[in-house]
Order: sequence, then C-alpha cells, then structure tokens
Amino acid sequence: TINSGCEKIFAEEVERAIAGHPAVHDVVVVGRPSERWGSEVVALVELSPGAAATAEEIVAHAGTTIARYKLPKDVLFLDHIQRSPAGKADYRWAKAQVE
Repeated sequence: TINSGCEKIFAEEVERAIAGHPAVHDVVVVGRPSERWGSEVVALVELSPGAAATAEEIVAHAGTTIARYKLPKDVLFLDHIQRSPAGKADYRWAKAQVE
C-alpha cells in the first residue's frame, strides 16, 4: 500500500492497469518519498521486445481504468524487472531503483 496525499493506493491495482497496455511486458509499482504527497506512485516498466511507448501513453492507458490520484507521478523504463524465483515482485529491489 502506498499512502499518497492521505489516500491509500494499492500497488497491485496500478500494476494491473499498466500491464494492460499492449507494449508492457512487466511492471512493478512502488512509492517514492515526496515532500508534497508524503509518497508518490512510481511505475517501473519493462517493455515487450520491439515495442515502444512513452511514459505519457502508459499513464493515459492506466487512466482509463483507475482514478487519477492513483496514476504514477513517474514512469521509469528498465531493461528488466527483477522478481523472486517464485515470480513475485521484488519490492525491495524496486524501491532501491526509484530512490
């Protein structure tokens, strides 16, 4: 859960909204410290091979299924999203990428 501006945002909900974009291969969403919001939503995105998308396109796509206040304030594109051997999101690794 990311507490942003006194709102509770579930990372998994934001991940599902972003994962629906056809160019997205994998995504992990975490909170990053913010002076204004306390924490802000940041998406780490791995695009599918040969696919292209901008941060604005990713956010706009997510905005079709989730409320505006839940949308990422930043989208970071990475070559690979690290996951546990069981396939679970490695949130400790992800937080280190955004801080």
